[in-house]
Amino acid sequence: MTKIPNSLIRCLEKEEYAHSFLKGEIRFGLLDYYKKIEDSRQDKKEGEVSFYWNQKAPQLIIDKKTGEIIGKSESNKNIHCIGSSLNPYYILCTSHPEADIDILKKKYGQVILLINDPLKLLERIKIAWSNHPLAFNGCAFIAPVVYNKEGVLEPDPYLLSPPEYSYSQKHSSDMEDRECRYVLKCRVDTNRKLQDVLFLSVPNCSDICSLG
Repeated sequence: MTKIPNSLIRCLEKEEYAHSFLKGEIRFGLLDYYKKIEDSRQDKKEGEVSFYWNQKAPQLIIDKKTGEIIGKSESNKNIHCIGSSLNPYYILCTSHPEADIDILKKKYGQVILLINDPLKLLERIKIAWSNHPLAFNGCAFIAPVVYNKEGVLEPDPYLLSPPEYSYSQKHSSDMEDRECRYVLKCRVDTNRKLQDVLFLSVPNCSDICSLG
């Protein structure tokens, strides 16, 4: 697992949003919500895994008369790996403390929220999420974003896509965000219509978070 930094930052549009966070009202967005949101956070490919293995895809040779496969040849195209997860996810976006704060403020808002103990916050989120009817075994975690969507990767022995890419992969053009996500994994078998936004109530966070 990638090491989580000792602190995280989140830029918000309004100070009232930060105060709600400090009181323990944590706002998560449905992963699919970011495909349609009308601001700088929009990513029409959010939640969709896409990259290429640095390995050529085999080309099947078909007998034109019988339709049978009679051999294989190497094509000039790398193997394209695509996919998504059956499980819905809610995410809370934060950034590494070494990210360019001026860029983040310009994109996401002028109010800076400091998460001074990311793992302590995660503990509180896990407890609250474990009792939620949408939760998949209370599964909540922090996932650093990887910026290699549509990129070329060295193949693993089984050509299996890393499972975390379905909730943590973005294009290299977003790399300046240096994003770390708090992720809530939902059940597949829920009959509820999932809302775009989910509020999770945790104990007061003013002891582990502050305004920047």
